[in-house]
Amino acid sequence: MEEEKQAGNWKPKGGRPKVRDEERRDQTFKIRLNAGERKELDEQAAAAGYQDLSTFMRVKLFSQNGAAVHNPKELFHAIDKTGAALNKIGANINQIARYVHYLEKNNMVSEQVLAEYNQQCQQLIKVEDEYVKAIRAYLRTTR
Repeated sequence: MEEEKQAGNWKPKGGRPKVRDEERRDQTFKIRLNAGERKELDEQAAAAGYQDLSTFMRVKLFSQNGAAVHNPKELFHAIDKTGAALNKIGANINQIARYVHYLEKNNMVSEQVLAEYNQQCQQLIKVEDEYVKAIRAYLRTTR
């Protein structure tokens, strides 16, 4: 590396990556609002969770079919909380399954209980699939 520095062809890398020309936002657009309109716009941006008004305006302007602007931070926070709850439920189900298998091995459980357990597990899988589909549908509308 020392040789490269001395040769003059060593260029340090780091910092923010360069934005391609077609992605660079160098065009400005000016709009005039009265105080009430500006206040309403600021309130809408704050309610949607945007601190930057230009980002809020860009999302609102270019969203498909005038779709509502949502706060992605709130969505991810809700998904995290729900995911944690689902993980706890999954851990409980694993404990129950382990115990049911123990009871089944030792012929200490009836077929009716096993059938009901399997039915409840199938119901849980359906609910989980609906949850995933709902999240995906929501994310598709916000693109």
